[in-house]
Amino acid sequence: MKILILKKETTLFDIEGYAVFLPYEEGKFEILNNHCSMISMISYGILKIYSSFFIDKKLYHNNDVNISYIDNTTIIKIKINYGYLNINNNRLTILI
Repeated sequence: MKILILKKETTLFDIEGYAVFLPYEEGKFEILNNHCSMISMISYGILKIYSSFFIDKKLYHNNDVNISYIDNTTIIKIKINYGYLNINNNRLTILI
């Protein structure tokens, strides 16, 4: 799925991924490829994105972003305070 993360009128990430874990008031939820359409609010916590594409750590010198690699998977962790998400036609947009 196409994942677009926007923060303060800038694009933080525009990548392909296959799983996203998001915090919300009652816990966490997961969005996978071909998820049904939805709009939701997300709350304080760690947003995790799993992708099979390599992302250079040097591009993100930010304490709120952590990029790690396990086997052929890139794991991106982003600290967020709150935000909104919209998923439609396998495109996930997250405003934080």
